[in-house]
Amino acid sequence: MTTPFRTFRILTIVLSCAGSLLTAELGTIYQWKYIEYASEDPLVKQTSRVSEEYNYTKIIPIDFQKTSDNRVLVTTPRFSHRAPSLSIVSAQIGDGGPLLEPYPSWDWHETGSCGDEIITSVSRLFTDSCGRLWFVDSGKIGSEQVCSARLFAFNTTTDQVIHRVDIPNELTHNSVNSSKGRLEIQIVETRGDSCEETWAYIGDPEGYGLVIWDGSDMWRLENDDVYAPDSSATTFSVAGENVTLELGTAIARIPPPGFIDEDYLLLRPLSSFSDYAIRTEDLHNSKNSSVTYYKGNITLPSQELVRVFSKSGVLMGALASSLVVACWNLANPLATEYVGTPLEDDEALQFTSAARIFEGSEPGFEYEEYWMMTNRYQKFALGTMDFDDINFRILSVNIADVVKGTVCAPSSHNTTSIEDKFFFEYETV
Repeated sequence: MTTPFRTFRILTIVLSCAGSLLTAELGTIYQWKYIEYASEDPLVKQTSRVSEEYNYTKIIPIDFQKTSDNRVLVTTPRFSHRAPSLSIVSAQIGDGGPLLEPYPSWDWHETGSCGDEIITSVSRLFTDSCGRLWFVDSGKIGSEQVCSARLFAFNTTTDQVIHRVDIPNELTHNSVNSSKGRLEIQIVETRGDSCEETWAYIGDPEGYGLVIWDGSDMWRLENDDVYAPDSSATTFSVAGENVTLELGTAIARIPPPGFIDEDYLLLRPLSSFSDYAIRTEDLHNSKNSSVTYYKGNITLPSQELVRVFSKSGVLMGALASSLVVACWNLANPLATEYVGTPLEDDEALQFTSAARIFEGSEPGFEYEEYWMMTNRYQKFALGTMDFDDINFRILSVNIADVVKGTVCAPSSHNTTSIEDKFFFEYETV
């Protein structure tokens, strides 16, 4: 059954408090002109900018994650290059910026091999509540499936594998068109103090689906109304340049407890203006049962590139065409009047590809840090990147400073239904 929903047409998102721009300044954690790798082999250092293996013009960082010992991991998926795709930012500085050291070692990134200790290509990272680092190795270099896809979990204290799960080939691509598919981790849900129960949600932005692993079994969901791109949202206009991206499921997050009376996965295709919600309980049972999808009651004026929730219910989401970071407090309905844009930077915020919220020096919302990776993907895709300029950045800001005085600031609230957040039943399949 489909319930009609209202669509808010937003011409502009009004900044809730102009003063917040003055109190919240973006700091730079790392920046690069281009990517190079650290190596003990002098020959690799000398040839890293000109050889096919290390062609820096073909390498772009997509995601990052900070470990418990404050190392920073970066992904550089093998869309066309053959250099390592998962690395640690080293203390060494090259001509392009901080050098990357392949994680967990160079041996894991040997091309032409598909052993148990080989990583082919990684796009996204996620660290769960027990500190385990999760990622999917798509097994693809460009459009070629050179190795099988796998789900990994690492202990970043020991850098040892905790889980290595082979993903069945039939789950790695669209069920109708096997040429479409590239898996990446979205989020890992856990229950129990020691994460006794685990569900990994794996997006397929190129094949338009969602793969679920429940700790023992794995299956795939497809629904073009929810997981596929919206044809009206495939043109991304960023800083005066247009790039076409037909990408589906790419943003999925579970809001913190205490705001909605049931647990939901909130998701959206990258090429879309709409939000969707699904009960996690439905997803747990979705291999053999139907799923009810909810659709948000708001249409943004731009595609949303990334989003993340603080424990206090503040959502931070970077937009594509408008070079801003928008915010929303989960205590409120998802409607225009409750959305703010407290950060704007036409230079630094060109295509935000990843974001995280990290705990600060002390517990509490006022110490939490909002980190972003921006990579000028529009220029990379169009071949207009100037590698003498700063192109890739990891930025940070205090989240409490960002939302202070805006409609997004944390406030007292009650636990309410998903409908009270302006998500309404869309379809059940």
